[in-house]
Formats: sequence, C-alpha cells, structure tokens
Amino acid sequence: MSSILKVDQIQTTAGAAPTAKDLGFAADGVVQTKLWYVTPVVVSTSGSWAASTAPTTANTYSVGSYSFTKKHSDSKVFAILSGHVDHSGTSSHPTIVALFEAGGTRLGAAYRHVRVQNNEPLSYCFSGEDTTTGTSKTYQVRCHSSGTSMSFGRSNANNSAHVFTVVFMEIAQ
Repeated sequence: MSSILKVDQIQTTAGAAPTAKDLGFAADGVVQTKLWYVTPVVVSTSGSWAASTAPTTANTYSVGSYSFTKKHSDSKVFAILSGHVDHSGTSSHPTIVALFEAGGTRLGAAYRHVRVQNNEPLSYCFSGEDTTTGTSKTYQVRCHSSGTSMSFGRSNANNSAHVFTVVFMEIAQ
C-alpha cells in the first residue's frame, strides 16, 4: 500500500522557504539534464564578421531555440555545446557560434578562423552558465561568418550523420 502526501508549501522550522540543500539536494548537484539535438539547418550568413566583434543577438543569425523549465528558480543552468558545422563561401574567414539566454545575455561562444569549406565540417565545442533566476528559460544558438552560409548538424552537400547538440544541466544552489 502506498500513500500520497500533497502540500501547498514547504517551510523550514523557522518559517523560511527551504533551499535545495534543505530538501536533500547537494549544492552543486545536478537536478535535471536535458539534451537538445539541434535540427539540421543551413543558415545564410551574409555580411562580414571580424574576429574582434563581440557576438550579440542583433549581429548574429538564429540557428534555433530551446525552451527549458527549471525545477527551482534559484538554481543555475550549465550548458555544453558540441557539434559539426560546415561552411560555404569561406577562404580564411572568421566565424562564431554563440549561446544566448532569450533576454540577450551571451552565455558562451566559440570562434574559428575557417580555411576549409564544403563537406569538411569543423567541430565547435564550448560551455556556458546561466545564473539568472526564474523557471521558464529559452536559449538560442546563433552564428555569423564572413562566408555565405553555415550548415549545422549536416555537411554542406547532404544531410549526413553530422550532429550538433546542447546538453543543459540544472545545478542546485
């Protein structure tokens, strides 16, 4: 036989809202993990990009977005991005791939000076951390290149087995 306990609010004996540690979650412990397989996409990247340019949502192109619901408002989210990106129209051009929180805060980015293109995908790997509060989060992968396009999760000529993924981990505080 099992029982169900339903409560509207949990408080410490002092009447305060409990922390993750109070509820049995170790500080810096993983609360949940989600994996986002970025849908294979070719992104047109018209315009120039300089190696010294800081990426923003205004000066980069959208690759895709992912909604993530945290279990605790005060926890942080750690993201690890890794995958193949093929390039077109490049001959020694700078490129950038970045992760943003929906509000425009850049969480991390990877830069490459691309000398190969068309069916020679390069790996981009980096991480970022979101320490903002709230439970409903949206993250955006964005890019730019001085070349003509960037192909995520695929090679330029075909949609082969190249993958681009993002791992999101909610970390208790």
